[in-house]
Amino acid sequence: MLDKKILQIQSISKRAFLIGAGKLSLLSLLGVRIFYLQLLKNNEYKTLSDKNRINFLLMQPFRGQIYDLAGAVIATNQACFRLFLDRKIGENYQEELQLINKILELSKEKIKYINKKIKITSKRQPVMILDQLDWQQISLIEEQKINLNSIFIEMGYSRFYPIAAPLCHIIGYMGQINEQEKQELNISNLNDFNIGKAGIEKYYEEKLRGVFGYKQVEVNAFGKQIREITNIAAENGNDLHLNIDAKLQEKIQPYLNKQGCSAIVMDSTNGNILIMSTSPTFEPNNFTKLSQNYWESLINNPYKPLINKAVQNNYPPGSVFKIITILAALENGITVDKTVHCTGESVLGSNSFRCWHKPGHGIVDMFSAIKYSCNTYMYELGRIIGCEKIIQMAERFGFGAKTGIDILGEASGFVPSKEWKQNKLKSKWTIGDTLNLSIGQGFLLATPIQLARFATAIASNGRLYLPRIAKSTPSYSQINIDQKYLDILKEGMFKAVNTMGGTAYYSRILAEKHQLAGKTGTAQVQSKVNENDDLSRESIAWEKRNHAVFLGFAPYKKPLYSIAVFVDHGGGGGRAAAPIASKIMAEILNKYV
Repeated sequence: MLDKKILQIQSISKRAFLIGAGKLSLLSLLGVRIFYLQLLKNNEYKTLSDKNRINFLLMQPFRGQIYDLAGAVIATNQACFRLFLDRKIGENYQEELQLINKILELSKEKIKYINKKIKITSKRQPVMILDQLDWQQISLIEEQKINLNSIFIEMGYSRFYPIAAPLCHIIGYMGQINEQEKQELNISNLNDFNIGKAGIEKYYEEKLRGVFGYKQVEVNAFGKQIREITNIAAENGNDLHLNIDAKLQEKIQPYLNKQGCSAIVMDSTNGNILIMSTSPTFEPNNFTKLSQNYWESLINNPYKPLINKAVQNNYPPGSVFKIITILAALENGITVDKTVHCTGESVLGSNSFRCWHKPGHGIVDMFSAIKYSCNTYMYELGRIIGCEKIIQMAERFGFGAKTGIDILGEASGFVPSKEWKQNKLKSKWTIGDTLNLSIGQGFLLATPIQLARFATAIASNGRLYLPRIAKSTPSYSQINIDQKYLDILKEGMFKAVNTMGGTAYYSRILAEKHQLAGKTGTAQVQSKVNENDDLSRESIAWEKRNHAVFLGFAPYKKPLYSIAVFVDHGGGGGRAAAPIASKIMAEILNKYV
């Protein structure tokens, strides 16, 4: 009997031991896990915990303002209202969005944009759903505030341009940052931020933008801010001062042909850009809240208003390039009294190589050739000196290379060569190519800013300036060319404007102290079908009409300003470009001289 009780007690003790051992093992495992989590993995889990309760907020800097030559503000920041959605606060935010749509009567396009933006933005981050709201819209939203728990309003800033369209291609515009730009700025969590997209706004983006600040705030389980942990203030962007006379640019804008035109005025004593105007224009203030309709109206406009034609377009320079041919000839032993008999007929058995003046100019010397813009004279110079000398002179004056102007998207123009034609077109250079080159036609291309710098180099006795829109220390390279050759050129350009029969005679400035010197140009965009074709007449299609060009400087006796005007498909340079240049130069001289 006793043995049975002892066996029973031993059995119970064994079970109790096993249960106790099991509990001890579980407690040991739990203790080890707690030790692992609290001591060994403390920092990692603390970081994860902080991420759940601490929000990191970027603080945008105040963008620098832009000023013109006179110190007038031409780009500034205006206070505006912005509407944000915080999805961490409530689950019924979709109903709140529908209420916002109803209050503000949003378009289907805008609703689609908001939904897309919400979809690509993290739920942990408030998303800006509307920008540029006015006071009336804010008042309507505030009336429904009790029903809008997830919606809140913040003050922000938007870019504003007081003189917008006349300066649009210089200043550019702002636009919302894209993914590539986020990577470049190393800011991955920034969605509702505008940066410079074109013009000065883009070129000087880093200087104007400033440095982001940030703050860390502790939030509760509902996403509400409890306290501020860290606050590093943003550093505002730097202001930018330009060489542009905004009031003058605004005044001369109506002078430009609305189908396509550019006008550049440089200070020939330092290379500063006083005016750089392009037509047609656009409204940069519309880009802060760009509508699809406005964008499509710009990109579908056949006259390309978004393109800064002064620096981004390549054109055949036409007869203004004859100045290069003259300089190359002078440097290679041809004198001013060299004469050629111009009959107006072709010099190569082809309609392509006639003088533009069908009756001919008769016997012309170098000054007469510049004054009348005689093709036949230039053909003869090209025959004598050959294409290499003309090409070398063109490259010395900066043709075929970017000027380095402080604006993005500059084209480089193009100066052809024998090697290029053989490699690219698999054909040899011909005498016809040389004749075309001598009058600025054929494969040759230039930009209006290159022509303006060329005119400045003549006016400044061979200084090839670095053109600057923003204020900076002047920079130039001195072209090694005999001063007497430049003086001959200047005299010829004076005669072209100020003596009867000159191609720009009817655009001269009468005041002696303001006299303008210059050279007209007419550049063909297509070949003549027959010798009687007039590709400058207004009756033919605009896109087939010749381009019109003028470059020059004033005052003649002491040059202070140089100018280049290019009228897209404007017809003749003397008829279309020279009058514009004369009016612009008169405005400048009346103000500053």
